[in-house]
Amino acid sequence: MLNRASDIDEDSVSNPGRTSYLRGRKRYLPVIAAASFFLGYVLAALRNLLFFAALLLPLILALAYSVGSKSLAKVTGTRRLKDALLVKNVAISFGWSLIPILVGLYFQSVPILVYALAVVIFLRLLVNTILFDVRDVEGDKMFGVRTIPTVKGQGQAFKAMAVFDALSAIVLVILVLAGALPFYALALLAFNLYSFCYRAIARRPGTKLNFICDVLADGEYLLWGPVIFIGKLLL
Repeated sequence: MLNRASDIDEDSVSNPGRTSYLRGRKRYLPVIAAASFFLGYVLAALRNLLFFAALLLPLILALAYSVGSKSLAKVTGTRRLKDALLVKNVAISFGWSLIPILVGLYFQSVPILVYALAVVIFLRLLVNTILFDVRDVEGDKMFGVRTIPTVKGQGQAFKAMAVFDALSAIVLVILVLAGALPFYALALLAFNLYSFCYRAIARRPGTKLNFICDVLADGEYLLWGPVIFIGKLLL
């Protein structure tokens, strides 16, 4: 919500339908985000203080990504994480990869399996975020946002996705062989093929990327649970 509020003008180019819906509601988004963070932190503090402290990291990431500061510019060269080449992708992917660790902290137990899963999620999300950059390339160019597609071109962006996709498969296999993840976690390799297929469709000239990004790419993570469950039954 913070990002939607801060980047509504950029979104007007890449996603005019969403912008039209949000423009009249822009002033409510920071309020809803602040209320959500506040309620979340109250609940976290009631659970345990370590969980509460760990939840501060997503807030810091959200502010650094969407709002930024002059101090951040001294470190990254840009006021916001979103404006730095590849840093944007790393920040988003890192934020999502924290979820299993935060769940572990909630239950006051963070086994090695949780950290291993976080690494796989991080690599899978890098593929996802770069694909969204390809979709948003026109808006990012107009507003000077440095992404792989705007700086290196879409061809290089798809090559980067292929590299991170392959790396996620390699890391997954290594983690299984090392005993950090159960054998049935190899069922997640199905998503490397899944990702290859929707990226192949996305590369076709004239393909509209909204459905591919919003449904196929983001929908991958809804399928993780069922696929892992099936993998556990079969493997």
